Amino acid sequence: MKTVKKKKLENLNKKLNQYIKSLGVNIDVDTGEIFSSFDGYDMPNYKCKQTVPTSDKIDGSTYKRGYATQLPVGKTISVAYNKGPYMIVDSKDFKTMGRKI
Repeated sequence: MKTVKKKKLENLNKKLNQYIKSLGVNIDVDTGEIFSSFDGYDMPNYKCKQTVPTSDKIDGSTYKRGYATQLPVGKTISVAYNKGPYMIVDSKDFKTMGRKI
């Protein structure tokens, strides 16, 4: 850690200890050592705890599949009769699609 970050962390810990002292706890402001506790219960421990190590690694292949479509001979893809999704239709009906005959 750089010395600037260490100084900032020390100042923040000192301010926290001063705040705890203002609550009525007998605490050493420089070291953070508590000499007494609140009446009835102990001072809670707010130190950072180590967490369980986790992994964000994605297993397996990340290759993106490409799908190739092969149409049968004499077929094409279009909106069939102007009524919905794309469909495979005969090529001979391509000119008359969407019209009443």
